[in-house]
Amino acid sequence: MKLILRSAVLSALLLPVLVSAQQRLGGVAVGQVAPEIAMKSPAGDTLKLSQLRGKVVLIDFWASWCRPCRMENPHVVSAWKHYKDGYYTKGNGFEVFSVSLDRAGAAAAWKQAIQTDSLAWKWHVGAVDDGNNPAANQYQVQFIPTNAVIDGEGKVLATDVHGPALEQLLDGLVEKDPARIAEMEKARKGGTKLPGGKSVKKVKKEKAAKKS
Repeated sequence: MKLILRSAVLSALLLPVLVSAQQRLGGVAVGQVAPEIAMKSPAGDTLKLSQLRGKVVLIDFWASWCRPCRMENPHVVSAWKHYKDGYYTKGNGFEVFSVSLDRAGAAAAWKQAIQTDSLAWKWHVGAVDDGNNPAANQYQVQFIPTNAVIDGEGKVLATDVHGPALEQLLDGLVEKDPARIAEMEKARKGGTKLPGGKSVKKVKKEKAAKKS
């Protein structure tokens, strides 16, 4: 009996270590191109990960019911505010693409958590209509919070980076060449190609042509 009890206590103590050691995202690896994500926003619009091509992006998997996720959100907000307008060696600007694992029928809780935690970026998607979350399935999310950071070409730079580690990663990507910074600044104003993407002016012309 004592042996069984001792084993149970040991397992409980080791559980956090085992969980952290597990690969939380089984469907992606560093160096691979991140799979496309196309899901509904809280407003019902379809948002795509590929719409952010050219930027460094944090693909953040979370849920309103996940306490560790909610505790991590202030770090994500801080990183977004500090780095969103930066220039990087592998992308022009930084954005967060949040994928909620809230279950079917949890739209109100999801929206409230976004507001409460001041997740002010546009890019929120989830599967609260039917609970079928293709992004979580394709990325093989095993545990949340978890994430992947991708560059302007959509390639995975790192996975499962949290707190200060995220800011350290972004600091290491900051562009220091004045000529490259000037080029990216010009790209934001239009006329030159974004890293891994089309020219800003060309994209605007294509959108205008589709509307007409």
